Amino acid sequence: MLSTASARKTLNLVPTILKAGYATAVAKTGNGIKVAALEENSKTASVSLVINAGARFEPKDKAGISHFVKNFGFKNNGKRSAFRITRETELLGGVLSSSLGRENIVFTAECMKEDVPYFVEVFGDMVTKTKFAEHEMHGVHEEIVAECTRAESTPVIAILDAAHAVAFRSGLGNSIYAAAYSSVEPSDLKAFAANNFVGNKIALVATGVSEAELKDLAASSFANIPAGGSAASSAAKYHGGDIRVPHGTSEGHIAVAFEGAAAGTADFYKAQVLRALLGGERFVKWSTSGVSPLSTISSKAGKDVEVAAFNFGYSDAGLFGLYVKAGNAEVGNVAKAAVDALKAASKTVSAEELTRAVNQAKFEVASAYETRQGAIELLSAQALKGEKVSVSEALTALDNVSSADVSKFAAKVLASKPTTVVLGQTATLPYGDSLF
Repeated sequence: MLSTASARKTLNLVPTILKAGYATAVAKTGNGIKVAALEENSKTASVSLVINAGARFEPKDKAGISHFVKNFGFKNNGKRSAFRITRETELLGGVLSSSLGRENIVFTAECMKEDVPYFVEVFGDMVTKTKFAEHEMHGVHEEIVAECTRAESTPVIAILDAAHAVAFRSGLGNSIYAAAYSSVEPSDLKAFAANNFVGNKIALVATGVSEAELKDLAASSFANIPAGGSAASSAAKYHGGDIRVPHGTSEGHIAVAFEGAAAGTADFYKAQVLRALLGGERFVKWSTSGVSPLSTISSKAGKDVEVAAFNFGYSDAGLFGLYVKAGNAEVGNVAKAAVDALKAASKTVSAEELTRAVNQAKFEVASAYETRQGAIELLSAQALKGEKVSVSEALTALDNVSSADVSKFAAKVLASKPTTVVLGQTATLPYGDSLF
C-alpha cells in the first residue's frame, strides 16, 4: 500500500513557478538538451533525466504507453544489462528511481558526487540503446499491475486521477496508470521512444554539482541524440463534469475542482496563495483546531475527517480544487462547507488572512527548494520550459499577491464549470450538484 505521506503529497504539490521578469534562461547543449543544476556543499548528489513524454503525449490508441516506458528504465540496453546496471549501482552505493507525471517521465540517481558521470552515461545509454526486449515485457507488465493495484486502492490517488480525466478528458486527462486493457508491444515502445527521446524533449537536472560540469557531461553522453523537431502537443482544454466512482473504501471521498492556472502565468501565484489561505493542514502538532477555513471545518467535523485544497499547475493549464474525506453520512455537508469557504474567499480576504496565506505559501516553496526531491521536481519542469527561477525570485512573486488578487482569482475559479468526483459506496453518497 502507498504510505499516508505519499498519498498526502499528491494534494500538496508545489508546481513549478515561472513568470516573465523572474526567470533566467536555462543552459542547452548543441542538440537542444536543457541543463539545470543547484550546486550544494555536500558529499552527495542527485541527477535526473527528464523526458517531456508523460501521459498527455500518449497516442489515443496506446493508452498507458508512458507507464511502460517509465518501467523500462534501467532495463537491458546495448551497452549494459539490467543486472549490470543494478550491480554497478549497488557497488557505488547509489539509488535509482523513476516516476511518471502527466507531462514528464523522470529517471533519478542519488549517489556520491564523484559518481555523477557514471549515471549520466547510463542515462545517455537509456535513451539511445534501450532494447525494449520482448522477454522483458512480462516483468514490466507485472510491475505495472502492482502499481495500478496500489493506486486504485488508495482513494486520494484514485479520486485525483478521476478528477483530471473529467476535467480535461484527453491529454492532461490521460491517466498516469496503464489500464488493464492497454495494448502495448515492444514495437510501440520503440516508436514512442524515437518520437520523444530527442534533444528538445529532454532535460538533465541535478543537485550537488555545478551546472557547467553537468552541461559538459550531457554534451558528451547525449551527443548522439537527435535534436528533434518542433515539440508540440494539443493544447489542454478544460471541460468539467460530474462522475461517481464505486470503490470499496468505507469512507466517502469527494473532489470538487475548477479550471486553475498554468505554471508560468500571474494567476498561478494567486492560486498558490488561495490554496494556502483555504488550508486544511494542521500546523501545530496535536492541535485539535485550525486557523484556516478548511482546517477549522475538519476540526469541527471530527478526527477522521480530512479537508484540503489542491492546486496543480501544468505547462498550459491548471486544476484547482478541494478534497474531502469523511463518513458517508457527513461527507456531503463537509464538502458543502468547503465549497462555501471558497465562495467566502471570492468575496473578501482580510489583511491577516493574506499575511498568513502568503507566509505559508512562501514556506512551502522555500522548503521544496531545500529538499532534494522538491528541488529536482522544480528544476525538471523549469528546465523543460527553458526558464529557471531562484527561491528568492519565487518568494518575491508571492509577496506581490494582494488580497484583491486572491478574491478575484477565487471568483474566476468559481465561474468555471465544476468538476465533481464522488468516490466510495456511491448508493449512499450525495451528488455533486447538491454541493452548490
